Amino acid sequence: MPSIGHDAPAARAFFAAGVRAHAAGRIEEGIAAIDAALRIEPDFPEALSFAGFILQERGHGAGALRFYERALSLRPTDATTWFNRGNLLYGARKLEEARRSFARACALRPDAAGYHCNHGAALYELGRLSEAAEIYRRALALDPRLPQTALNLGNALMRLGRYREAREAYSRAAALKPDYALALCGLGIAAKELGRFSEAMRAFDKALELDPNSEEALSNRGCLQLQLGDFASGWEGYEYRWSRGQRPVPISPARFDLSTLARLAGRRILVVNDHGLGDTIQFFRYVVLLARADAEVTFAGPRKMWRLLSSSGARVNWREESDVSGDFDDVLAISSLPRACQTRLATIPAPTPYLFAEGERVEFFRARLAGEGVKIGLNWRGNVDFRVDPRRSIPPEAFLPLTSLKGARLINLQKGVRAEELPGALASRLENLGENHDSGPDAFIDTAAIIANLDLVVTCDTSMAHLAGALGRPVWVALRHISEWRWMVGREDSPWYPSMRLFRCREGEDWTAPLGDIADQIERL
Repeated sequence: MPSIGHDAPAARAFFAAGVRAHAAGRIEEGIAAIDAALRIEPDFPEALSFAGFILQERGHGAGALRFYERALSLRPTDATTWFNRGNLLYGARKLEEARRSFARACALRPDAAGYHCNHGAALYELGRLSEAAEIYRRALALDPRLPQTALNLGNALMRLGRYREAREAYSRAAALKPDYALALCGLGIAAKELGRFSEAMRAFDKALELDPNSEEALSNRGCLQLQLGDFASGWEGYEYRWSRGQRPVPISPARFDLSTLARLAGRRILVVNDHGLGDTIQFFRYVVLLARADAEVTFAGPRKMWRLLSSSGARVNWREESDVSGDFDDVLAISSLPRACQTRLATIPAPTPYLFAEGERVEFFRARLAGEGVKIGLNWRGNVDFRVDPRRSIPPEAFLPLTSLKGARLINLQKGVRAEELPGALASRLENLGENHDSGPDAFIDTAAIIANLDLVVTCDTSMAHLAGALGRPVWVALRHISEWRWMVGREDSPWYPSMRLFRCREGEDWTAPLGDIADQIERL
């Protein structure tokens, strides 16, 4: 290696040698050469940027960012540095900063398809789905041979509810890469949302031919089988419902024969919560059955649910959901209990109520709700996180047909209502019980008591539907045309909750029909 001299050509020579050594896998030699270049020229932007890249590769994010910032202060038009800085920030989940960095890189290099791909990824993670889809389309226009970008476009369009376009994007990804199991999974999901169930099943099956261990394909095929009523096969696939690495407990071989409950006496069973509050309520019926069979059941679940669930009267030991320690005969997730109990469509245990409102709270809200009129509780929104399927939520204006019902009292069950989200005719009819109910550490205690005083609950597909059903109260649920697996296909009733009726969009997510039907049915009744 030549001796170090204080001149720019020598610095550039060291820099070029460092890049070549790094490309050849001689990392330490490359680092030494880049260091030499920077000792000669401390304000050498390309060397600073490359040093940042090496630090980033080695997991030294803070140091890498300092090098990138220094390089950009010297040369703010370096697209590569902006791009690498964006990747670093994206990996650190500093998504808005990453997005801005990718945007600068794209502005400097509008012809770089890869830059646009990463810009789209940051927009997607920020929930800016329409913008992400447009950026992905731009990347594919620049380079049509990018299967992962076509897949990402499909993912964004799916979240937007643009299923036909998503199906086209996934088909494109699968055509570009015929062994792309993820693209086939996406194609199956889009086809299912379009009601093309046979096509969806073929796509999942083909994905599993390519990758028999694809949890994405196994879980989505399982959910489709459950939706179509094939519980024997569906529960097996449903065991792969968690994102990779997020499984709370291993798949359990446990099997409980509900026809001979006496055999369960003394069996030590740990049940671990694994999904949202609605799932907890729906599947807690199995915990009740096991406890009544004198099994020693421990439930590891969210503390805020203990008080409501204990209203079942079942003898259950409670612990934090992160605590899976101890010696048990069986350890399994609560959503795995239907599989363990070998549940089929005809054998769903549906005795309701199995949860109960507290008497003192019931009397309190009876006084609050005193007066004439048919009392109808309304709930239109669940989790607004775009990853949690917010399309199950219903625009409040869809409830306007209920405002014309004479003699009806519309009771607000929705927490966190913003005044600007309600149309005037609904806001003027909606009775609010204040923000203090369920303001304590326990979930649904007041809401359960309110529901106990209502004649009917009208809700979107959220935990409110499960709560009303578990309490055995009349509940009407408005669903998308193709809804989640537990509501099956085309049914107007639910085998899980005898007091429930289902009202579906005629097509997609046009809520006019189901809410109009609900208003008509209430008026007739």
